Amino acid sequence: MTVLYPFSDELSLWEIRDFSIQTLAGILSNSSKYYRSFEIPKRRGGLRKIDAPYPILEQIQRALVRYLQNRCEISECAYAFCRGKNAVMHASSHVGSNEILTVDVENFFGSITRQQIQQTLLINNIESDNSHIASLISTLNGVLPQGAPSSPFLSNAVFHALDVRFSRLASHLELNYTRYADDLAFSGQSIPRNLPRLIDKILSSKGYNLNSMKTKLKINGARKIITGVSISSGVPKAPRQFVRSVRAEVHRIEKNIGQFSASISIDPFIYERVLGKLNYWLQIEPNNEYAIKKRKLIGEAHQRFLNLSADLSLNFG
Repeated sequence: MTVLYPFSDELSLWEIRDFSIQTLAGILSNSSKYYRSFEIPKRRGGLRKIDAPYPILEQIQRALVRYLQNRCEISECAYAFCRGKNAVMHASSHVGSNEILTVDVENFFGSITRQQIQQTLLINNIESDNSHIASLISTLNGVLPQGAPSSPFLSNAVFHALDVRFSRLASHLELNYTRYADDLAFSGQSIPRNLPRLIDKILSSKGYNLNSMKTKLKINGARKIITGVSISSGVPKAPRQFVRSVRAEVHRIEKNIGQFSASISIDPFIYERVLGKLNYWLQIEPNNEYAIKKRKLIGEAHQRFLNLSADLSLNFG
């Protein structure tokens, strides 16, 4: 119990409302009591399990990330969960390449163990007791949970050694390497055809598995799409299928915009979903006139809908 006091001081946990050493000790003894689990649909079908921490543990995990941010090394090759970087930049770094290989790490967070986290923190000169406590408060059933605010940062910290190894391998093969969370991309003039097998061997040695269904080699002339960004034309663009889908959703909203404003039974998140897609489109193509125009139009319609919903709540409250 005495080691919890220095840890709490280091992370300034006393600033968290309702924090106590007893709470921290309870989390360390059985963290599963501090999570709620649910499932959300995956973009390409199926369900993804989310383990979200309760507020007190969430705040402790956020404090842990603040403490570790300037103490743990993150690779320049990592583009996810890094301030000032995004999926568009990840894809853009492969523009102009003749061939591109993309591979996906299966169950990325769930493959990162408490022991790996503790070892990574020790390598980054985090004191032994603090490394041990941090590894316990950031894991659920011995692995990184998808849904905890500390998982993204820690995944980058743990994967740093492999990022370095893959970067050196790419350099040796005269290729470029970047990673966006569990998506690894290699590009260059010519991709060795045995590279996927070599990547799989390296990952397996560290407890990771490739999702073979998502391994894709894109040669010259093929559509080159990385993390939802098309780079086939030599500049980042939204993929055609994505554009067609967004246009269809925008058309549906425009066609029924009067009915939406007058109805209290419609899907209340339809505006948010389409606005989110338009914002992503503009992240890829900031000057796209169609996306700019429709975002303004739907944003205004959304606000009218919110105002109407508020009025109805007052009238029926």
